[in-house]
Amino acid sequence: MKLKSFRYVGPQAVKSMAANGWMTVAAVLTITISLFLCTVFWLLLLNLDANAAAVEDDIRVMVYLDTDIQSELQRGAIEEQLENLSGVAALEFIPREEGLAAMEERFDYIDLEATLGGSNPLPDMYALTAVSPQDVAQIAAASAEIEGVEEVVYGQGTVERLITLTATLRQAGFAVMALLAIAAVVLIALSTRLTIMARRKEIMIMKWVGATNAFIRWPFFLEGLLLGLIGAALALGLVLLTYSNSIDYLRQTISFIELLPLSEIWLQTLCFTLAAGLLLGAIGSLLPLARFLDV
Repeated sequence: MKLKSFRYVGPQAVKSMAANGWMTVAAVLTITISLFLCTVFWLLLLNLDANAAAVEDDIRVMVYLDTDIQSELQRGAIEEQLENLSGVAALEFIPREEGLAAMEERFDYIDLEATLGGSNPLPDMYALTAVSPQDVAQIAAASAEIEGVEEVVYGQGTVERLITLTATLRQAGFAVMALLAIAAVVLIALSTRLTIMARRKEIMIMKWVGATNAFIRWPFFLEGLLLGLIGAALALGLVLLTYSNSIDYLRQTISFIELLPLSEIWLQTLCFTLAAGLLLGAIGSLLPLARFLDV
């Protein structure tokens, strides 16, 4: 399309939005509400993934050695086997002295060794970090088979529940976002269809005088983009305002969850909301164009 043609396309799109009146307002409000909720769910998923990743990074398989293991040679052989296990990303040796010191710290630095009669009953241990949470159970099972290992602890059940919960919440969030997006697309399509129906005679005359298909379609397409962009801008403002005003309250209310600061995610939020608005507007306008505009 020639550049001078946009002098016609732009005003026609705005004129069409004004002519539709309440339908335009309803479409913008629907897009705003849908994108607001979609972006809120997206932010929830973003924070959920960040917290899940932090928890998953802290998950370690604790391998306790037999108390009979005393020599460096025996411990070295066990360490080599642990390092060669599939899925192990890192390995840390924790001698029994450090284990007792950590317990004393938990109990306000009580001298546990003196309390226990000068002996340290704790075994040496290894802390294994997995490449991914899915490898934890496999590493624990393989570690338990190594000769010289007395016990393996990794929070059995908790890891599996965390992975399942994260996946379920992510799927639910995407499902809700998809439903909201469909609602916005349907209303944009209805608005564009009404405009097409109201201007059928004008469109026929334009075809008779030689107007191209692109020239006729562009105003409707631009109208959908404008509806999506306006709704996205309103939704973005509401999301940023709500998130910035509620983040301190949420941190106090659900202190066990670390919320991402707005300064780190505002650009991602901006790109997501505007891109979603333009995409919904484009799809919502193209659907009736393909079905009801016989040009």
